[in-house]
Amino acid sequence: MNAVLVTFAILAFVFFWRLFTNFNCVQRLFHCFGPLAVLFQWYTFLFISLGYLLVRTFYDIVLFEYIKYDFLSHSNLIEEKDFIPDLSEEEREALRISPWLRIFSLAAPIAGMLAAIVVVEHVSAVVMASMRRAKMAGARLYWKMSTQVNMILLVIAMPLVFILMAMRAEIRIWAVMTGSAWIPYHEVSPPTTTWKVVRTLEMSTYTSDLELGNFFQYITIFAFGRLCVFYLKDAPAEYRKALKLAGLQGVYLYVIFGAVRSIGNLAVAVLGASEEYSYLSATLRDKTLAQIGPVFSVATLLCVYNMFVLGKMSDIRAHLGSANLKFQATRFLVLISQIQLQVLMGLCVGSKLYQAAQKLPPKYSGIVESWHLSTYRAQINFECLFVVLFNRCVWRSSADYGDEVKAQTSAREPRPEFANAAEPPLCERLLPTSDEKGERAEARLAAGAPSVPRGERSSLVAV
Repeated sequence: MNAVLVTFAILAFVFFWRLFTNFNCVQRLFHCFGPLAVLFQWYTFLFISLGYLLVRTFYDIVLFEYIKYDFLSHSNLIEEKDFIPDLSEEEREALRISPWLRIFSLAAPIAGMLAAIVVVEHVSAVVMASMRRAKMAGARLYWKMSTQVNMILLVIAMPLVFILMAMRAEIRIWAVMTGSAWIPYHEVSPPTTTWKVVRTLEMSTYTSDLELGNFFQYITIFAFGRLCVFYLKDAPAEYRKALKLAGLQGVYLYVIFGAVRSIGNLAVAVLGASEEYSYLSATLRDKTLAQIGPVFSVATLLCVYNMFVLGKMSDIRAHLGSANLKFQATRFLVLISQIQLQVLMGLCVGSKLYQAAQKLPPKYSGIVESWHLSTYRAQINFECLFVVLFNRCVWRSSADYGDEVKAQTSAREPRPEFANAAEPPLCERLLPTSDEKGERAEARLAAGAPSVPRGERSSLVAV
């Protein structure tokens, strides 16, 4: 199963389903089923599909890496001299899994599953709290989340995609470091391919897995920008326009460069699915997409700074409270997902930093040989666990982040100063009041006219 294409198809379907279910006529049709209307919402589709892929991936890890290979202690085929032809001793040494790295990487999926459980519980609590507020406000479409809550759900759900793709990438890197990726070609004589091609294909899929997690992150950051603009809807139009065009440049730059890189990695995944173009896709990833990395790192830092400045605005803090605190975990994940990989890639075999490390004493030089990618994908699971626990504390499910239902209800209510005032009869509304008559008399006296109007003087004479 090509997990990259399947996950991307799920995200694309959820995106268009979200647009489709945003119409009230569609929601009225869904709410004809009562409580079952929640099954047709976009967030239900997203978590059921991603939950299935996550459980399936964790099941494969438990079945093979934990049980069949006894926690990777009986699957190190890389140590067999004749198992993989043309494998140099330097590469064999670089792929060797140290005891601490084996324990760290095998514990990472467990941390990822714990984080996924927290995310599902958090999203469920937010949805149920919003549904109860909508029912209390008298709304019929109570399972339809407001625009603000929808964007907050994306912020909370972002680590779930990271966890899924990190687990898929973890399987790929285990296949390379243990040599199990060569099993399908071992009994073929003569071999139809080389270890270099097999390793390149596995690492290409590894990168595509992680890039898809980044793609969902770009959607979340774009939702952050929309959330900021939405909370400034009562500001002057000129102020909002300036924010859209200039105030969010750092956020938009990050999203644009990230989208370009994700589209490129999607092309790599599609080409890699075909054996005819698989090596071409790997070359495209290494020669072209790798050049975007340094520019994207600068865009990442600018985006984080932009988010920090926007979070200090009083209009946004009025709705979110401590906005910078709430988006602190998101900014943390934005930074580590990009910069951490660039740092660890500098430690991989063949890099300049790696060559310099070989000049160190033996007890230090061996640290960097198997650190880069194997450590990175394991760290993501632990970091996502920290992020979801932090989000669970700061994004309270019972808080009201500005439901549209409340705004629609309050728009139909009378103004507070007239809420209890009885409407005067029609005759009183047509005839002038005593105050109005007094004002007219004072105006006539000031102009030198008689204080009593002509019609009223004639009536007095008649009396």
